[in-house]
Amino acid sequence: MHERIRDSLLGVWGRTVAARPGVTLAIALFITVGAVVLTQQRLEFRSDRSDLIDPGLSWNRRYALYKDRFERWDDLIVCLEGPPGDVAVDALGRAIAQELVSDPRIRAADAGFEVQETGPRLFAAAPEPMFSEALDGLARGRLLTAAPNAASMVALLTGAGEEGPPGDPGSLAAALDPILTALEGGEPDFSRLRPDQPRWLPLVSAAGSGRIRFVYVQLATQSGGVDDLSRDLAWVRQTIRDAVTRSGRTDVEFGVTGIPAIEADETAQSIRDSTIASILAFSLITLLMVAVFRGVVVPLLAATALLVGMAWSFGWLVVAVGHLQLLSVVFSVILLGLGVDFALHLVSRLELVQDEHADLPSATARVFRGIGPGMLTGAITTAAAFGATALTQFKGMAEMGIIAGGGIVLCLIAVLSVFPATLAATRRWKSIVRHRPGGERARFAYGRLDVVDFHPRAMLLVGALAVLLLGLPGLRTRYDPNVLNLHPPGIESVEWERRIVEEDAQSVWAALVQTTPEQAPALADRFRALPSVSGVGGMGLLLPPDRDERAARIAATRATPLPAIALRDDFAALRGVLTTLRDTLPPDDATSGLGPRIDAALATAHALPPDEQTRRMTHLRAAFDQWRHALGSWVEVALAPVPLGADDLPPALRAQWSDGDTWLLQIFPRVDPAGRSILHPARLGAFVEELRGVDERVLGPPVQIYESSELIKREYTKAAVYAIAAIFILLLLDFRSLADTLSAMLPVTIGFIGCFGLMGLFDVPLNFANIIVMPLIFGIGVDAGVHVVHRWRSEPYGRPAGLSGGTGRGITLTMISTMIGFGSMLLAEHRGIRSLGFVMLAGLSVCLVACYTLLPAVLRLRTTR
Repeated sequence: MHERIRDSLLGVWGRTVAARPGVTLAIALFITVGAVVLTQQRLEFRSDRSDLIDPGLSWNRRYALYKDRFERWDDLIVCLEGPPGDVAVDALGRAIAQELVSDPRIRAADAGFEVQETGPRLFAAAPEPMFSEALDGLARGRLLTAAPNAASMVALLTGAGEEGPPGDPGSLAAALDPILTALEGGEPDFSRLRPDQPRWLPLVSAAGSGRIRFVYVQLATQSGGVDDLSRDLAWVRQTIRDAVTRSGRTDVEFGVTGIPAIEADETAQSIRDSTIASILAFSLITLLMVAVFRGVVVPLLAATALLVGMAWSFGWLVVAVGHLQLLSVVFSVILLGLGVDFALHLVSRLELVQDEHADLPSATARVFRGIGPGMLTGAITTAAAFGATALTQFKGMAEMGIIAGGGIVLCLIAVLSVFPATLAATRRWKSIVRHRPGGERARFAYGRLDVVDFHPRAMLLVGALAVLLLGLPGLRTRYDPNVLNLHPPGIESVEWERRIVEEDAQSVWAALVQTTPEQAPALADRFRALPSVSGVGGMGLLLPPDRDERAARIAATRATPLPAIALRDDFAALRGVLTTLRDTLPPDDATSGLGPRIDAALATAHALPPDEQTRRMTHLRAAFDQWRHALGSWVEVALAPVPLGADDLPPALRAQWSDGDTWLLQIFPRVDPAGRSILHPARLGAFVEELRGVDERVLGPPVQIYESSELIKREYTKAAVYAIAAIFILLLLDFRSLADTLSAMLPVTIGFIGCFGLMGLFDVPLNFANIIVMPLIFGIGVDAGVHVVHRWRSEPYGRPAGLSGGTGRGITLTMISTMIGFGSMLLAEHRGIRSLGFVMLAGLSVCLVACYTLLPAVLRLRTTR
């Protein structure tokens, strides 16, 4: 009963759109214009991978809170590579930062920091031998603060031998310069003896060779779309290029990377690849129809109907989701391959019946009744397979399912309405749709596949063996969580990320833990004790593993008794100690000019009138007292028994690692002896789980990638189950027969097995991009099986079973057009998109072969029972 009602409604639909083409096309045009306007005004592109994951998941929620708390998490990273220690390259990085931050598009740009921006105690976290050198300098500075005047300081220097003052070890000339300058009548400047004298420290790849300098750049606007980000990124790159050109340092290599740069570049490449693939697919499918239907009018009418469906699908996209992302950006290529299938089925059947009808409405009504059920079932099952993914927690997959599922239905409605209407509007449909002899009983492939009917059992035996052999390589197919393997080669941001990994591996793939200053020391020690951890950075830099030993050495320095020395503060006393020092100077190059200068300065001062001599000594005393007080305060703070805190860091680093109450620890993975990335499947899970044994709140890129991979695999399985269940139920409702349902699902099941086999054979792993389409093979591939079974039910004895009457030709054209759509992705530079195309092409190819061979064999055996 339901079949008669369905067929009757389909007939009315076909007759109406062909009989009233003007009204049909006017309505379609109105909807199309609205969809285009809506798309142009509201469609967005999102490049953040975090948008692909359900924000309600605990680990993703922690990462979102981290990003809210630490606003520098997504800085652009400008890289300059040049000889280590080259101050000109350091200065170039600083100049680039200053030029960038002068523009309103940039909120902050940090290429390094001045030493005086750090706290006096930061030396306690410095690596060896810097810590020991700094501590020795502080010990000497503390010794000099015991001198109440310049004469006493010179006496201490004489007793200290060749060890110079803090800030300039080994240089007596630097220590005596302000004293001699005062005697000579100049302005005494003790600033060179301060430990915090101005000195620029660039941000470099400290764990590697030090060749790469970094400039961390924060964009002023971080909430714009990918177009805004791409424009800002292009401007940043051009600014750097101009600065390097002006510097004349052609030997310096440069580039921009960082999370926003990688995502913007990847999204731009994905959009570019999908656009090229869409144009290529549209062109090839049109050429296919021109060749098959021996004319251009039918392909143009079909293409017009398909474009209308695509426009409606974009409108649906804006209403249902509102944006595209890295995964859903390829939906247009998918719909091109699937949407044209409906037109191909219509034309293939219309060619067989056109000579039996004088008018198009009656012919269209007959075609709709004949193949409409299969088209409806195929479209609904395909949409259901897509829609099943909407039930998963993987937001990227769910959005893709919503967009493509609705798009399939809209393309079906558009093609079934617009194509017959445009054909009717030409008023010469019979000359456009060429008659093909044989009618609805026409044999497929001119009888070349009739062997399947003659030897069905042998065909099933050979087919089962072939499926087994093809499926065996699929057992070694594995999921690859390494997102770097998806990125297209040659993209600047990706290539520089790889270079940073090679140069300074621990700077890229660090896990993160947010903690309190009180809990941080114990956590840092526990993380360092893990076998997979090479070190703890971020605020962990303030917590070196030997901090207790260092604290003891600092305490010993602080407790060292100071000498009691108090010479007279007058010229005579000063002249006496300088003369003694002059007589003890070693005759080496380092001090060869100091002796004559002492003699000259003493002679000049000695010849002065008493008032001028007193004035110069008073001037020297004031400068010395000011310097001694500042040095004493610095040394006292530096040696104080107080733990290091965020205030000891320069602002450029403090903004990245602390917001006051929260400290950020970076946990670096150990370098693998075999050279495998931490994202390698054999390492990633073990690393994350080991860290969680210390603190389950661990987050960061390794955790996000690991959890995303686990989520994708879990939700993929769930989506596959949902898709299969939905398809099975829909087919069961349509066929009212379990045997027919299982028969229709046979080709796609074989196609699924064959897909895994070909992936294993060609060493194509499952990954972040291609795994989402695996359940869709069921939805797309089952369409062919549905048409074959529908045809077999209406003509059980046609040859081959289910392929007669234009059905075989129809599914061949539709499957080929779909494979063209996915095959066009093989030309993509983005390896994720390319692998997606391979997966679908492999699965659907095997599915089509099964429709030619195994399914007709099964149906023939069922007919002869």
